[in-house]
Amino acid sequence: MKNIIFDVGKVLIQWDVRPFFLKHLDDQDAVETFLEEVDFFNWNLELDRGLSFYDGVQEQSAKFPQYAKAFEAFNEGWRETVPGPISGTVDILAQLKSKNVPLYAITNFSHEKWPIACEMFPYLGNSFIDTIVSGEHKMIKPDPAIYQLLLDRNQLNPEDCIFIDDTLDNVNAAIELGIDGLLFTSPEQFAKDLKERDVL
Repeated sequence: MKNIIFDVGKVLIQWDVRPFFLKHLDDQDAVETFLEEVDFFNWNLELDRGLSFYDGVQEQSAKFPQYAKAFEAFNEGWRETVPGPISGTVDILAQLKSKNVPLYAITNFSHEKWPIACEMFPYLGNSFIDTIVSGEHKMIKPDPAIYQLLLDRNQLNPEDCIFIDDTLDNVNAAIELGIDGLLFTSPEQFAKDLKERDVL
């Protein structure tokens, strides 16, 4: 039986900061300017790598004082950036669980926000044999070490695992380790990929 390793953001739960920042900046153009000017997504990866939200907001607010309120709002209103589940994938997760398929997760996620996400979406906390949260281990995908940590901690052989992620670099890193990597584009495609492998 194959072990299925899930990514979380944009696979099992929605994540989109643009609608959130649209509430705090003038218009969509202002949002795009902000995201580019502050290199938001790379900064967010540092939060996933273990930087605290307090320190991260302080640092960015000092560098970009014109956006200090937006950064503070992001910390305080973070729940709004994960507005709901990706229902089709959650259904697949439930099907796999009902068939006793071994389920794991590796997620780039702030260690501070992960408990909030599990409170909002209980299946994140009760579906997996083991979950590697990047912020707890100070490393992020696609670093091979984060995949190896899951394999070693659970005595898994890479060739016995399937990994699903919405980011191609993360998928390719898994493939380099001998894991069967799938790029997530939709729940429908994911279901098709699993059926082709006789897993679903």
